[in-house]
Amino acid sequence: MITKPGFFDDPPEVAADLALLEKMRQSRKDFVWDVCEKSASHEESVLATLRLEPTYQFAEFYYLLRAHHIDHEAKIRNLAELHNQYIVDLIKDETKMSRLGLTSARLLDAMFTADTMPRLLQNWRERPGAIDQSNLARLLVSVMSTETCRKVVVACTDAGFLAREKTPYGTVLVSSNGILETAFANSIRALRRQVGGGK
Repeated sequence: MITKPGFFDDPPEVAADLALLEKMRQSRKDFVWDVCEKSASHEESVLATLRLEPTYQFAEFYYLLRAHHIDHEAKIRNLAELHNQYIVDLIKDETKMSRLGLTSARLLDAMFTADTMPRLLQNWRERPGAIDQSNLARLLVSVMSTETCRKVVVACTDAGFLAREKTPYGTVLVSSNGILETAFANSIRALRRQVGGGK
């Protein structure tokens, strides 16, 4: 490993780095503790999934929806269009795509098309916050597989954080009740205040 000369030879800097690392770890632990404590299910399989990195990333996604006030059709459309552009740019960068463990075929499947975009918008228009489970997997393609997304959704539903309903069209609509993203928000707010000295 190539490091800056003397990188580990500056005790005050290393101590500050270690303190930040400890705060970051504690923030993640606080999130896991919070969601496990608030879970309506205490089945070990559910709690085990809640402890996983994909659940943290899933909570971050819902947190970002709330933090950026993506609360009506025009904004979810803009998100989907930005997602599509990200996919296009990623496919052009084979090195980055490989580094993320993704293939062009998988990424193309994750794009919103003339068939899938209308469903995304219609669901959001009729029930703000509701996203088809397959569309959730599309939006989260860079951080988890479709199957992992499904497992997280099922566990979070069993935990009481999501509503998951089958539609007459054979799709599954997913809506958050706010618990998951609030747990994420609490952990991030506490971390920021610790790092920023309470600001």
